[in-house]
Amino acid sequence: MTFVALLHAVNLGARRKVPMADLRALLTGLGLREVRTYIQSGNAVFSADPDPALRGRLEAALEAQFGFPVPVTLRTAHGWQEAARGCPAHLRDETVVVAFLRDPPDPERVAALHARDVTPERWEVVGQHLYQTVPDGVRNLRLSAAVIERTLGVGVTVRNERTVQAIAAMLDT
Repeated sequence: MTFVALLHAVNLGARRKVPMADLRALLTGLGLREVRTYIQSGNAVFSADPDPALRGRLEAALEAQFGFPVPVTLRTAHGWQEAARGCPAHLRDETVVVAFLRDPPDPERVAALHARDVTPERWEVVGQHLYQTVPDGVRNLRLSAAVIERTLGVGVTVRNERTVQAIAAMLDT
């Protein structure tokens, strides 16, 4: 089975460095197959046997190797392709980012997020993904990953549409 692993908050500053060559070596050393990475923001594609403990194994190995905790969000290739195609039509007229939620959000917490005024941004949760418009640029988001994470109570990592589509293309090869 093919998986996509998204590492949270790596390579953003001087402290949480995870070189992609080291990540590929680590994943290969864990017995994962056909390991590939995409850009420096912690995106890996690999094949592995289905294992409900895979995310925990990855997080433990990453912390042991790099010396700091690295939350991981996993998607199957099928789940990734659904995310790549899942942006609601009414959001597609603007630049969109996708917030990948580690776990399914509680509907009450989604309602609490809806209560926030983040105009001019627009967003929608579809399954374990939050699609969000970026009218004023990523650095100026009112609905930041930290706000999403705090309000929904689930881990979040965000990727831009170009990255989402590039990884989807990697899965097709």
